[in-house]
Order: sequence, then structure tokens, then C-alpha cells
Amino acid sequence: MKRILLLYSLLFLTLLSVSFIEAKTPIKTSQIRYEYLGSFKAILGIPKGKGPFPVIIYSYDEFYDWAGQKLAEKLDYNLKDIAAHYTQKGFVTVIPLERYRKVNAITGVINTIKQKKYVQKNNIHLIGISEGAFMNILASQKITGVASISCIAPIFINNKGYLSKDFFLLNPIIHSDIPLYFLFVNDVQWRVQNQKRLYHLLRKHFKNISYKKYNVKKKWFWYSKHSFNQDINLFIMKHYNSHYEKSTNTY
Repeated sequence: MKRILLLYSLLFLTLLSVSFIEAKTPIKTSQIRYEYLGSFKAILGIPKGKGPFPVIIYSYDEFYDWAGQKLAEKLDYNLKDIAAHYTQKGFVTVIPLERYRKVNAITGVINTIKQKKYVQKNNIHLIGISEGAFMNILASQKITGVASISCIAPIFINNKGYLSKDFFLLNPIIHSDIPLYFLFVNDVQWRVQNQKRLYHLLRKHFKNISYKKYNVKKKWFWYSKHSFNQDINLFIMKHYNSHYEKSTNTY
């Protein structure tokens, strides 16, 4: 009798272990290369099932370029995990890599992914953090098909030149009707002031801006399981469903 109970216990633990492994199996991502006024590469995640699917283009912050992949991942800033998170929610997810401050890396990957049959060409959503968020705004004006922009702690990058406030003011906003979600991060003082200046200007140029303040540090947004992604998903669904076909990609 004891042997039978022991065997049942071992079988139960084995099944539990298998279930746990299956539940934790990550969404597979791959790496692609593309050309657009330069040679670039990106992480790509494609959901399971039949498309076409909506798209998320994620632009990481300046820390990732500075620290590199190994150090960033030690601090839980893992781009593959971020890509897997959005892919699991039903979005084709693309993250340009080794992008540095090249807006063409973002514009180019949008242009490339729009050629694929498995994507909804007018359902492309940009999510960016810090410098990546500002670069997404610039990229959105150079191409069609962008359905929304979610900006996490966005900041101007340079004092002069292409990524500066002055350049932004000199160039007209062509696609001013793109819904924009401004996630204001109450972090260090210089970032707070930079965000305030940018938000003030965006309100003058974009017709539809949503705003939410988060009393956390910027690095809190490196972890895709945190609640801000539910806020972003609701924002995407609200604006996309009000203008286009209904989408089932919700949390």
C-alpha cells in the first residue's frame, strides 16, 4: 500500500513539474535583418494562430545602448522577454537592436513589417521609453500606418540637431491625429522638467493626448509584467476599436 501511495505521489509531482514547465515555456522570438538607409537588425515575435495580427514596435531607452545586453539583462531589462510578453498578448512584436540614436532604424522596421502578409498594415502601435519614446514620435511622422503612440518618460535628446527641441519645432507634425499616450514618470528632477517641456509642446501639435502620472523610477518600466502594460493595452484597444475593426487582443 505504501509503495502504491509513493508511486502516485511521484506521478503527481512529475505531472505537476511538466505542467509548470509548459506554463513557463516562453514565446519563441527570432532575429531579422533589414535595410533602410543603413543595415539594421531586430527581434521579431509572431503570435500563434491565424493572422493578420496588430503590431507593436518597441523602442528601448538609452540605458540599453550604454550598458549593452549582458549588463541590461542582469538588471532585468530583457528585450526578448519584452517581445515575448507582447507577442503572447496577440501582437506581432518588433524591437530594433543596436539602434542607438538612429530614427531610420524605427522607420525602416515599420516599412519592412508592413510588407508582411501576417500583419494589419494600419494597426501599428509604437511603444517607447525615454529617448526611444521621442524617437518613436519622430518616426511616426515619416511613415503611414501608425495607429497609436505610447510614450514612457519621453525626453528630448540633444540640445541641437536632428533629435533636439529646436528641430522638432521647425518640422511640422503631419500626422497630428495619431492618438498619443503620455506616461509621465515622477523620477529625478531633470527628467521631470524635460518631460514637462515635451508634454507642453505635444499638446500643441497632437489632437488626441491621454496622460497618466506614475510615481515610480524609470527602470520600473523595464519589467513588462508591471501594471503599466495593462494601461497601454487598454489605450490601444480603445482607440483602435473606435476607428477600425474590433480586435480580440486584450488582457
